[in-house]
Amino acid sequence: MSDHIHSSFITHHSSIPGIFVTGTDTGVGKTLVTAALACHLKQGGTKVGVMKPVETGSVAGSSTFSDGERLKAGAGSDDPLDLICPYRFPAPLAPLAAARHAGVTIDPERIRGFFKTLATRCEILLVEGVGGVMVPLAEQFNVLDLINLLGLPVLVVGRATLGGVNHALLTVKALRQRDIAIVGFVLNQLSAPETLSHAQQSQATVSLVRELSEVPVVGPLPYRKGLQEDWEGGIAWLAQDQTIRELASLIRPDVPGRPGLPRPRRPPPRLRK
Repeated sequence: MSDHIHSSFITHHSSIPGIFVTGTDTGVGKTLVTAALACHLKQGGTKVGVMKPVETGSVAGSSTFSDGERLKAGAGSDDPLDLICPYRFPAPLAPLAAARHAGVTIDPERIRGFFKTLATRCEILLVEGVGGVMVPLAEQFNVLDLINLLGLPVLVVGRATLGGVNHALLTVKALRQRDIAIVGFVLNQLSAPETLSHAQQSQATVSLVRELSEVPVVGPLPYRKGLQEDWEGGIAWLAQDQTIRELASLIRPDVPGRPGLPRPRRPPPRLRK
């Protein structure tokens, strides 16, 4: 299926303008990137909705913000948390294991219903996945299936570290095998480079993923010390970073004044020798 422009935003086969943010792994910064992108779009006058369909390790009454709460703050959303994040499990396990532990079955159609409701309340909806694309959510249903169900193009977040190239290319391959449009790839610095070698690894990862993935690649998104202690301040700062600006140009390529990066397209199949 080919992607097209709808209401100034890139879409896939859904009539709903939005992006699905997935990762090469867990803990790569999906919430950080989604919240910063939502904040940037909000600062530009766009009404942004956010969604985190499934979250684990979320304990009610905890002093630590959940991912859903962080997204809600970044977007400045007044949507109820139960709508933003319909499945929240306290066990810090993979989603299928956490759901089983809670005696709950994740219902994809329930997620799609909440997704459609949220879409009526915003101009663009940013949906953050859980873990990587192969993570199981229910019996015979994983994150790739959820992306297809919602019909959104994908933004991938990965690590700008040694090992990041392998994870990035495996994720791109899995998405292409399902004919899912990839808007772009952002590589994230999860810690401050401590040595020259670490800085070189980060730049080499970005360069190689850009060369080999054949999708637009931006980054690395710089590490922000103290982000967990001042989430809203840190997100507002990151929202103005050049990497987040480039991400915004990827999902709004036709807005005047935004140069944009190449629109995502699947490369032609390689001929076997």
